[in-house]
Amino acid sequence: MTDTSRGGSAKYGGYPGIVVGATVMATVSTIFPGFLVGALSVQISGEMGVSEAVYGWGLGSFFLAATVGSILLGRLAQRIGPGNQMTAALAVTALVQVALAATARSFLTVIGFLVVAGLANAANQTAVNLALARAELPRLGLAVSAKQSGMPAASLLAGFAVPGLALTVGWRWAYVTGAALAVAAVPVVRAAVESAPTGPRARAAAQPVSSFRSLVMAAVAGGFLSFSAGTLNAWTVGSGVDAGLDPGSAGLFLGIGAGAGIVLRMAGGYWSDTMRLRPFRMAGLTGLIGAASIAALALRATGPHVAFTLLAFGGGWIWPAFTNFGIVRTNPDAAGAATGVTQMGIYVGVFLAPLVTGVLIEQSGYPLMWLTTAASAAIGSVIAIRIANEF
Repeated sequence: MTDTSRGGSAKYGGYPGIVVGATVMATVSTIFPGFLVGALSVQISGEMGVSEAVYGWGLGSFFLAATVGSILLGRLAQRIGPGNQMTAALAVTALVQVALAATARSFLTVIGFLVVAGLANAANQTAVNLALARAELPRLGLAVSAKQSGMPAASLLAGFAVPGLALTVGWRWAYVTGAALAVAAVPVVRAAVESAPTGPRARAAAQPVSSFRSLVMAAVAGGFLSFSAGTLNAWTVGSGVDAGLDPGSAGLFLGIGAGAGIVLRMAGGYWSDTMRLRPFRMAGLTGLIGAASIAALALRATGPHVAFTLLAFGGGWIWPAFTNFGIVRTNPDAAGAATGVTQMGIYVGVFLAPLVTGVLIEQSGYPLMWLTTAASAAIGSVIAIRIANEF
């Protein structure tokens, strides 16, 4: 067996970066369609004539589909192998985005395509977690954080797509670009990620170590926290325009905020392998910082909005690096099945976020919406701290 004490990996010839890079590419590719529809809210809603409340269904449909499929797709990954499931998810993601760009002429059609993309994302996320657990990586916390950084990376790309594509050649080309990302990820995944299904004996033993109650509580905490994360992605651009920024600048700051989230997630992952605090406790503490920053977004002025957007993304998006590390570390042989349960809570939060906040924006404006979002982040943070000893 390869010696992993010096930073190698038993399954990847001393190059753990290969599998980590593949999982990051796959994560970015499959979550991108869901984040992109939030960044393009001004352009798509303007072309198709829908209100914020109606548009919220488009934002939420992606994550509702992921919620429905998460548990079953997590179990499927254990049976058919992570590489096979990731490949299928990427292929579906690419096809859906091309079809959306070429044929969507009504908002109902957009929602239909996003439902299929959401199922593909749920399939990919659970398979990615299983791939990382199987790879015998020497720095699992750092690897999980790198994978989790794929989500703000997708949001960063979605934000940059506003000035780079939506305001120049049209919003549909942003989805064509997303399809190209998914296609490019396929050969990397095939080369790097184990495709073999779990054998019958190992499959029988591949049950989560954590109790179902613990996993459900983790899902509840993730639901409240992801409500705030989903709101940030959905309405940062619209809120920035309302606060006085032009659409291009608002999209740019969405990308910069997501970049701050990437840096802090990687820093958290670097620290998580050796820190004494339990991962869920760290998730709760950083979530509270994010909650305070989100509350400050209620101020309607360009300067504060820009500053607190960066702080909100930094504190409000770092927690998944810690929660997923705790879950995967505690359930190494059943990471797909365990995260199938916990991811369901996250998808529920991100699904509800645009629906609830879209209505709040229409009825009361952005200040009350941001304060409600901050309260959700605070509740999720407290729950994460309370269950920290179980992970």
